[in-house]
Amino acid sequence: MNYTIDELRESVNSIPQFIFDKEKNIFDIGTRGFYENPFTDVLAYILDSKSEYKRRNLFLKYLLKDSFSQEIVDSFIDQCNTTTQHTTNLGNRIDLILHNKRYLILFENKIFHTLNNPLDDYVEDINSKYPHLEKFFVIMSYKTEHVPPGWNYINIQHTFYKILKNPLVKLNDKWDFFVNDFLLQFSDKNKLKMEQHITEFIEENFSQILDAKDRLDHYIVGLAEQIKSETDIRGYHINNRNWARKEIAIRFYPFPDEDNVTLIFQADGKLNVSLYYYVNFTQYSADIQAYLGPHKFKLWKEGNICCFTLSESLRYKTIQDAMSEVLEQIKNMRTYYADKIPEKVDFTN
Repeated sequence: MNYTIDELRESVNSIPQFIFDKEKNIFDIGTRGFYENPFTDVLAYILDSKSEYKRRNLFLKYLLKDSFSQEIVDSFIDQCNTTTQHTTNLGNRIDLILHNKRYLILFENKIFHTLNNPLDDYVEDINSKYPHLEKFFVIMSYKTEHVPPGWNYINIQHTFYKILKNPLVKLNDKWDFFVNDFLLQFSDKNKLKMEQHITEFIEENFSQILDAKDRLDHYIVGLAEQIKSETDIRGYHINNRNWARKEIAIRFYPFPDEDNVTLIFQADGKLNVSLYYYVNFTQYSADIQAYLGPHKFKLWKEGNICCFTLSESLRYKTIQDAMSEVLEQIKNMRTYYADKIPEKVDFTN
């Protein structure tokens, strides 16, 4: 679906802000640290009788004590086997099962997703496969859930916060630190609030986001094609893999080799231009900087090549000015090589 510019602007202006600042932990690494599968896998390890986590009993007690009798809690402290991603006869997957010789507790974990799982199938499957055990069913969630009859509710954030603040939770070995990071990650209300806002924004504006992205892609390619047609360069490349995640870069290649002039759309809205002269840094860097203007570009070294970027105060606010700079620097690069190193580039190609 195509949207008007005003409609897209309204969506962009409603993007939630990442405003929180919290203690970093190992679960902040990567992209899946706040989702259900890793949550379930770690929780299963902590609770299992074979766990090396020395404060497992304390963790189990706090997790279960508000929903189950002391007898059941003690039973799982004594013996607790865990199963994750149990598959029902209908092919549905149950997040986590705790069981021993007397009891079984089924956990459905909801981090952000809405509770719409086939709970009846879960109950029927467990009743048929574990007829000899007394069974209980639990929804673990951040949100307040209206659970169906026969199900218990455990609030993840509140429960984990209580464990984290217990004076008996010490940091003595690697498992203490690991579980502490796990508790920090999932007791953080600020992170939850931010993630929920982002999730809701994406769900409500997904079509607009796709339309805006498609327009942006066409716009960037259009700019690159315009530079190519005006300069007869060898080609261009958009967004090298090693570029900053929140920036867009277009490398323009005037010659058959890797020398390039790069237009950069920065995260702060400004436009930068960087130059990459693939010649010996020691021999040529000072000469090229003098040729470009000593105060216009900052010089740095990558490997043994000469790299330049516009001084921060000179970076552009309009695409027209930035494109003019790109055109000028392509011309300057060709002129410099033609005058100083004509044998470096075959200009007939």
